[in-house]
Parts: sequence; structure tokens; C-alpha cells
Amino acid sequence: MRINPWALPLVLLGAAIVALLVRDLSDPAALALAGLSAVIALSGAIQSAAHELRPAAAAFYVFWFAWLGVGPIAQLTLGRVAWNDTRALADPAAVRLALVLTALAIAFFAIGDLATRARVRAPRPEARASIRRVVHGIVVAALVVVGVNAVNVLGLNSLFASRNARGDALDAAGGSLSDAGGVVYALYTVLPAGLAIAAALLGVYRLQLAWRGLAHVRVSEMGLLLVGVVGIALFANPFSQTRFIALLALGSLVLAAVRPRSPRAGFAFLALGIAATLLIYPLANVFRRGTLSFGSITANTFVSPDFDGFQQVVNTLSYVQTHGFAGGHHLVSAVLFFVPRSVWADKATIASADVAKHAGYSFTNLSLPVHAELYLQFGIAGLVVGMLLLGVLAARVDSAWLHAPLSKWAMLAPLVSMAMFGILRGPLGAQVPAYLPAILILLVAIRSSPRTRALPDATEQPSYDLQPVGAR
Repeated sequence: MRINPWALPLVLLGAAIVALLVRDLSDPAALALAGLSAVIALSGAIQSAAHELRPAAAAFYVFWFAWLGVGPIAQLTLGRVAWNDTRALADPAAVRLALVLTALAIAFFAIGDLATRARVRAPRPEARASIRRVVHGIVVAALVVVGVNAVNVLGLNSLFASRNARGDALDAAGGSLSDAGGVVYALYTVLPAGLAIAAALLGVYRLQLAWRGLAHVRVSEMGLLLVGVVGIALFANPFSQTRFIALLALGSLVLAAVRPRSPRAGFAFLALGIAATLLIYPLANVFRRGTLSFGSITANTFVSPDFDGFQQVVNTLSYVQTHGFAGGHHLVSAVLFFVPRSVWADKATIASADVAKHAGYSFTNLSLPVHAELYLQFGIAGLVVGMLLLGVLAARVDSAWLHAPLSKWAMLAPLVSMAMFGILRGPLGAQVPAYLPAILILLVAIRSSPRTRALPDATEQPSYDLQPVGAR
């Protein structure tokens, strides 16, 4: 296995972070388990970026390292967690079990990822998908209609003010975020953002597929792309949208346009990802609270509400012990988010709210790491299978991204890569409604090449940098 010269410094950086945070720890076994999760995640991140950028896997590993690696280590060291919950660390057995599940989850994600990398049969480099122009046109037209209606109902100012202001406007329209669904929420929040993201990405792909120089760009294609970008600015900006929807929109658009693949790009992606998840992620509260201070980033940052993931794993164990497994009820409710409660009385609230309420929190809009939600739904079997499948998905889109940049799977890669952050953070009841519309639209709008053939072994096919069609 090749090792890039910058891999060792990154591992040492991770070790230095751990060493700086660890002081008089009363439970060395807990630290060892937390450190194991962090090491697996950091190693996976390096392997996903050192030789060629695999953005889906790299995004997942990087966020896991910061949020469920460094975060729990700091919390165990300091002896406290977010929301001043003094009970989350009171039971050493529950803490250790939560850390075992966390290490197990990232290990099975890595198994799914690495095993699929070695066996996936990727399309040949010349495989070229195409965009269904009629579908793209319908998406843009729907964005205009839905977007104008949303602006009229919510008001233009609320779309750029703050998340609280947008929430107040949505409440006034009869679609409270606390309801986690309904027609109003779908029409004014989820659908405009999904249509805008899909319209912009389809616009980028149409330009790339037909590129023969700037002088040959069609005004109509540029116009469709511009409508999508304006839609993202209105409905998926970081001022009034959640951080994860804004990241999905802006991050996937940049990835699709720039298409980074080289080791240098991998280094930049990894460095930016670590900085973003350890520094920018907690500072993003500026859009919710209006305060910004880089000087406030200390060890105490990792016991802030932004790092509530580990304690929610502990809280999930308590919830399951009392209520049992949910059997997929929360997941079905997430997919059918648009069904109003007046029609479906038994529709579940988001899983994180149920877990937080059971833990006695007055504020229940918390995170729920994906492996904790999988455990809540189906137990240890659900955790193992779910994390394996996530790893397989990451490897599948990453392989197409590297070996067949114009294939359908490669065009899904930017969206899947940026969605990994939100999927990991959870809850799925909040993230699936935000991501599903854009993903479904791309699946319908992108047509696979009929000439696509599989390689006997994708590992034998070297990656290459995609160049515009006219430059070949």
C-alpha cells in the first residue's frame, strides 16, 4: 500500500489533538475505545485522499473523526457533555457500550468501503450519461413556480435574515418545523431547495457534456443554470437554511464544477474538511445567533450543542432499553415526510426528538448519529448492515467519480458526498426530506449511457483528469 509523505504528519496531527485534550482521565478503557474510533476514521480519511480523491468516503471519515472521535475524547476528558447533561456520563457501562457501538459502526463502514473498492465493476472512462432536457426544463419551470410562491408566502427578507426568522415565517404559514413534515413544510422549505439544487447541477452537467469552448455555450443552457443558482441563493443559503442543506447545495455545486481528483486535490479536501469540522462547523452558529468569535474555539467547544452526537448515542441506549426497537417507524415517516399528520395520525416525530425527550431535555432539536438511529430502529443487525451499505454506496460513487467522470454514478457523486455530512449527523427524519427530492430528480433526469460496459477490476483502471470534450 502506497503512503503519501503528508499522511504521517496528518496522523501525528490527530495524535497531537488527542494528547492536548487528554489529562486526568478516570476511565482509560473509555479513552481507548474513543481513540480507536478516531484512528479508524482518520486512517480512512487519509486513504480516501492520499492517492486520489474519493469525496464521498473522505467526507464521511473526516466528519466522523471530528464529531465522534475528537468530540467524545474531549468530553470524556472534561467530564461533561453538551446541554449540561450530568447524567450522560454517569453510567460507565453505558458510556463504554456507546463507544463500542461507535467504533463498530465506523469499522463496518470502512469494511464496506474498502471491500467495494477492490471489487466494484466501474463503467469504462468513455461512458457518457446524458441529461433529459425535457426533465431539466420541467424542473426549472417547477422551481420558478414553487419559488415565487414561497417568496410571496415567507417574504424575501426571511430568506436571508436568520434560521429563526425563516422558522417564524414558516410557522405563520402553518408549517412548523417542529411538526417535521406536512404539505406546507414540503412546499416552502424542502421542495424549493431540492429543485434549486437539482436544476443547478443539471445545468452544470449539460454544459460539461456539450463543452466546446465558451463561444459555443448556448444562451438557453446558461439561463437554466442561472435559474438554479439563483434558487440556491434564495432557498439553500447558510443564513436561513440549516448548515447541512447549505453545504449540500454549495458543496455539491463546487464539486461538480471543479471536479477535483488528484492527490493534491485530496490533500486540499482533507485539510479543508478537518478545519471545517473542527472550527467552522461550531462557528456556523453565527447564522443562528449572530455572534462570531474564533477565539472561543477551545476544548470547551467540544461540549457545545454542536457536539451532542456522542451523548445522543448514550441516550439512545437508554431509550431502547425502555421502549424497545422502533422497527423502522421513524425511517418510513422520514421518507413520507410530505404526508400531513391530519392524514397519518401515527406518523413518527424525528427520532432525535424522541430520544432527547426521553433523556429529559426541554430542548429536543438535537442530532442523532446515523449508527445510533440504525440501532434504535433495528438493533445491532441494523447498525451493521446499514453501515456496510453506506460504505458500499460511498465506494460505488467514488469509483465512478475517478474512473468514468461522465457516467451517471459520477454525476451523483457530488450530491452523495455532501449528503454524507448530514446523514452522519442525523436524524434521518430531518435529513432525508432535505436530500431526497434532489437525489430523485437527478436519478430521473440523468440517462445512463447505453454503451456503458464494466471493467473486470476497477482497481486496474488508473484515474485520469477529465478535460472538456473539445480539448480531446
